This record gives sequence, structure tokens and C-alpha cells, in this order.
Amino acid sequence: MNLIMIRRLFSSAILAGVLAGLVISLLYQFTTVPLIVEAEEFETKQSADARYTTGSDKFVVHLVHNNDSKSDHPEWEPASVVERIVYTSLTTMISGVGFALLVVSALVIRGSSGGFRIGVLWGIGGFAAFILAPAAGLPPELPGMMKADLIGRQSWWLGTALVTAAGLWILVFSKNPSLYILALLLLLAPHVLGAPMQHSIQGSLIPAELAAKFSTVSIGVNFIFWLMLGGLSAYFFRKFQPKTA
Repeated sequence: MNLIMIRRLFSSAILAGVLAGLVISLLYQFTTVPLIVEAEEFETKQSADARYTTGSDKFVVHLVHNNDSKSDHPEWEPASVVERIVYTSLTTMISGVGFALLVVSALVIRGSSGGFRIGVLWGIGGFAAFILAPAAGLPPELPGMMKADLIGRQSWWLGTALVTAAGLWILVFSKNPSLYILALLLLLAPHVLGAPMQHSIQGSLIPAELAAKFSTVSIGVNFIFWLMLGGLSAYFFRKFQPKTA
């Protein structure tokens, strides 16, 4: 890969990731962020000690929700609305650039010249691999929800994304029908093995309705994100194609 191609690849990914990240960060403020704030407020209220007295003994019962053994160390939270917006935007743009690099790298591997419509199809594939398939076992979670071990969840998420991407690649691009069985096995394997066990939603501080709404909205916003990311990545990849004399 020559220097011109590398510059073209990174320029396309950076522009697509930053633009898509900015738009989706703004969308987050009206969709998922209000739900997160509501969950944090609910968590704070429900986690407060509830004291009850019975009879003359003044027996005191403390009802304190304990997610895990590290509950004495509260999770970091943004200090202000501005800080939340800044960190959300930066995180979204950085992840957007990273995923855009995957899209344009796939275009290079396939020998495609790009284009917005082609990119949208790649975006749908990326959404299926990195959002939809992992969400089938580990739906997006709000603060205060009971969670399985972090390392276990991250490992399952990464493994699911990788094997789903490999399975989709085989189904779409392979011309050998015998490999379709392998593709189906790859797509099904993570879900047959199962995601790390989580506690029931009833064991969470967050109402089931709020958790379900957040999961649905988060997946929907990520679908828009991937459509933009794929389309813009491939658009800029074609736009930056060197002109032949």
C-alpha cells in the first residue's frame, strides 16, 4: 500500500468518523442521554438508605442496593451537562474514526472504488456485526442495572462481533456454497454458547420499561450512526481517489 492510498484511507476515515460522530452526538442529547440521566436520578433515589423502625426496640433496617463487591467505589460521572456533552462527543467521534477505518479497509480489500450507496450497505453490515448481533445477548445497559462480569461481557461482545463479521463476509462474498454452512455456524455460535449470565431485570434498580426503551432507542440511533458512517466513509474514499491524467 503506497503513501497516497494510506493518506486517502485515513483522510476518508477521519472525515467520516468526525462528521458522523458530531451528528450522532447531537442526536444522543435528545434520545439516549435523557434516559441515562433519568436512570442516574432513579438510581440515586433508590440507593439511598431506607430506615424502618419497629416497636420499642427501634430496630433499624438498611436497604442498600449492592451491584457488586466494588460498590464502595462509585462509578465516575460527568460533573456537568457541558462535560457530559464534550466527553460523549469525543468518544463518539473517536469510535467513529476507528469503525470508519474498518469500512475503508474493507473497501480496499475488496478493490472497491467506494461511493455513498455502496458505503450504506457496508454500514448495514457493520451495524449487524457490531451492534445488532451483540445486542441479542447483551442489550445496551443503563446505570444501575445488574451486570455480569465486565471482562466476560467485553470478551463475549468482541468475539460475537468478529465471528458475525466473518460469517457475513462469507455469505456475501464467497462463491463456494459449501462455506455457507461455516458462515451459519459462525453466526449462531456466540448465541448458542450464550452471553455471560446477567441478573434478572427485576434485580435492577431501573424499571424494566426504562431499560427496554433505552435499549430500543440506543440500537436505533446506532443504526443511523452506521448508515452515516458507511455512506460517508465510502463517499470520501471515492472523492479522494487520485485523478488520472
